[in-house]
Amino acid sequence: MSVTDQMNNDLAQRFSFDELDARGCYVSLNESIVDIQATHHYPEPLAKLLNEFAVSAVLMRDSVKLNGSLTIQYRAGTNSQGGVSMIIADCSHEYGVRAICEFDAEALPANTDTLDLRTIGAEATLTITISPLEGRRYQGIVAIDSSSLTECLQDYFLRSEQLPSRFEIVADVDHAVGISIHAMPEQDSEIVATLKDDWKRLNFLLDTLTEREMHELDAHTLLTRLFHEEQCRIFEEKAVKFSCDCSRERSENALKSLGTEEINALIAEQEVVTIDCHFCFQRYEFDQQDLEGLLG
Repeated sequence: MSVTDQMNNDLAQRFSFDELDARGCYVSLNESIVDIQATHHYPEPLAKLLNEFAVSAVLMRDSVKLNGSLTIQYRAGTNSQGGVSMIIADCSHEYGVRAICEFDAEALPANTDTLDLRTIGAEATLTITISPLEGRRYQGIVAIDSSSLTECLQDYFLRSEQLPSRFEIVADVDHAVGISIHAMPEQDSEIVATLKDDWKRLNFLLDTLTEREMHELDAHTLLTRLFHEEQCRIFEEKAVKFSCDCSRERSENALKSLGTEEINALIAEQEVVTIDCHFCFQRYEFDQQDLEGLLG
């Protein structure tokens, strides 16, 4: 595969260090970003932020050592007037990514290229939900105390895992790239002391990384240049794509959850009930015979 082909691919590429207790992941999204943006007409600053959430979902999913999906949800307080009420991005166990945002274009801050998470939604929270294919869901919630998504994610890992993590994400309307690094848990006091020095060095190297390099360099070139003295081991890439898990069965279950009384009301009032997926715009229609079948 050529460098150009790799840069145009949507991929997640894990890496680790032979002599350091840290690991990381590189994610590049192109076609999936186009698919996410095609479903809605987002203002440019919001489109960039939504793409950051999409990349973050893939980076976070890669850090989870189980089969399942991971969802990142930003939700503003009930009285917020900052323009954004909710942002959701998730990544499945098969690295299918999707993202969506609920917003009021007129209430968004004007004349800015970057949106501050603290001002677009008052009293906002960030929720990370891990949904394994088997077993119970895990959910962690942190308050939005920082302006950027990367800082919020780092805060989440420090609070939930008690381990330092670092995220670097750059996003345009049609392209987004992210890198995450996580320290590995160690109990030995001497190793912990060494890790602190190693972590400072890794953070210093990431500080030298420019947005242009992240946008223009393929994963292997970027990681090799950045960590050329750290014996960085780069693993096989995983393909990422836009994917939505909506289905007619899920829509049926949503209708069933309304209860008998509500379904009977729908039968009396409407000839056809439609349910639209806001992620992919797939439409599911249920006529009166379908609704009666749900009651059976």
